[in-house]
Amino acid sequence: MLAELGVVSPTSDVEQLSDVWNPGDDVIIQGSATLAASFWDETRISPGEDVWLVAVVGCMPARTRWRSQAQFREQDGAWRADIELKADGSELAVELTADLWVVGPGRTGSPNPLNAIHQSAKLWQLASPMSLRLERDEADFPTSAASFGATGRRAVPWGIETASDAEPQWSISSAIRLFVNTDLEICQEIVDGTAPENVYVAIECDIHLAVLHFLAGWRNTVPADRMQDIADEDYGSLAALGSSIASSLGLTLEEGCRLAAEDPINLVGRSREALALYRKSSSK
Repeated sequence: MLAELGVVSPTSDVEQLSDVWNPGDDVIIQGSATLAASFWDETRISPGEDVWLVAVVGCMPARTRWRSQAQFREQDGAWRADIELKADGSELAVELTADLWVVGPGRTGSPNPLNAIHQSAKLWQLASPMSLRLERDEADFPTSAASFGATGRRAVPWGIETASDAEPQWSISSAIRLFVNTDLEICQEIVDGTAPENVYVAIECDIHLAVLHFLAGWRNTVPADRMQDIADEDYGSLAALGSSIASSLGLTLEEGCRLAAEDPINLVGRSREALALYRKSSSK
């Protein structure tokens, strides 16, 4: 599979997008893909069946997603699709993620003819979605301020959210984010770093639990040793963050995930103790 994904508007390298994007500007991406010659044999799909290239762009802070698709067609002996998608600037903030999928009639292997084909099976996707930073963010942990009332969130001071389709190898900024509620007065204190110390301890505990609980959800899919390999291979991945958190609590990544899934109260207790000791030692 040969695939390309890039930004055509605003005109900028992906890394410098935050330097040229202004609130309200639309973001337009273009993607293309060419099916490998072995695609039809490997998937057992007949050439000419409907196979689609799907572009998906999501803005986690705004809880908005856009999707577009184009059918693969034969061109000079190769099966190719090109796609363009515009994300409405009035609904954008902080960061976008962009992904490409190939979707088509996947063969399930079921002996039941009624279940033998999944018409909208995801046959392929990028190894990791492209992250598009729209605003500069110097925070150690991805953080955004938003009105919880306007975005349908519960009326709490803050919340930790993971992208619904995130995977352990995703970058931290693409997969998880701290949202602070601008509807409450404490929001500015949290952002400025002037909130009471116990607030930051509570936030860090929530981050610990959210990360390890997310990774725990992959225990039946990704073996523990493979999860650790992902963490070791990419220090910017969500798996690496989970490994770091578990280590700070005196746990292996596997143990941290198990506690998050089976005994979250115990995990929160360990987290509070570790953070209290760290802050005490840092103040000396």
